[in-house]
Amino acid sequence: MKIWKKVVLTIIITLVVAVLGVGIWQYENIMVLVKTATTSSENIAKEIDNSKKTFDEKVRQQYPSIISDLTAEEEKKLMKGELSVEEAVSILTQKYKEKPKQVVANASRAEIDKLVGEKAIELYSLKAYYLGQLGQLEATVKSDYLSLPKEKKNLIGKQELVTKYMGTALGLLNQCDARVEEMLAELKTDIEKLNGDTSIIETIREAYKNEKNLKKAYYIKLLEE
Repeated sequence: MKIWKKVVLTIIITLVVAVLGVGIWQYENIMVLVKTATTSSENIAKEIDNSKKTFDEKVRQQYPSIISDLTAEEEKKLMKGELSVEEAVSILTQKYKEKPKQVVANASRAEIDKLVGEKAIELYSLKAYYLGQLGQLEATVKSDYLSLPKEKKNLIGKQELVTKYMGTALGLLNQCDARVEEMLAELKTDIEKLNGDTSIIETIREAYKNEKNLKKAYYIKLLEE
């Protein structure tokens, strides 16, 4: 494993341990570490895509305007800077435009379907933005480590980088979580105004949490390889 990858991996694992230490999401983060230790990156990527597929199949009959999210491979390119956030959003928008429009007889249901479909694009675009931000953070860590003098490329130097970037990484995660909750609250309010079924909110929330944990394991695993 390249030295700079070890540094990034150290930072990510320290973040996970730090979260465990303060008692937040303990079970979820333990499962992330177990997944990282027992599953290859290829299989985790398949799990991410299967998770997306399962979500699509679960909601599409009721909300036909929902499009598929970016694939694990597209998100990997986004993290590595091979795909820009703008390009990722363009892919999502194009999918929505090209998706055949199904006729929904009930006007209220049709409006709710439109609301859910548009909010899904917002959520996918939001995730794309934060994945891009995390990718930039990784690139910054690499650059900072490679620019250190030889005598600083040791455990102390690594610890200093962990301290320097821990707040930024946790801040990005917390910002994304908070924004997702805001979007879900907005969607719930809009659906309630139309006297619609709001169970889709919890379905989206659980899918987001599951995928987030898989992604933590996936990116840690990529840094190990």
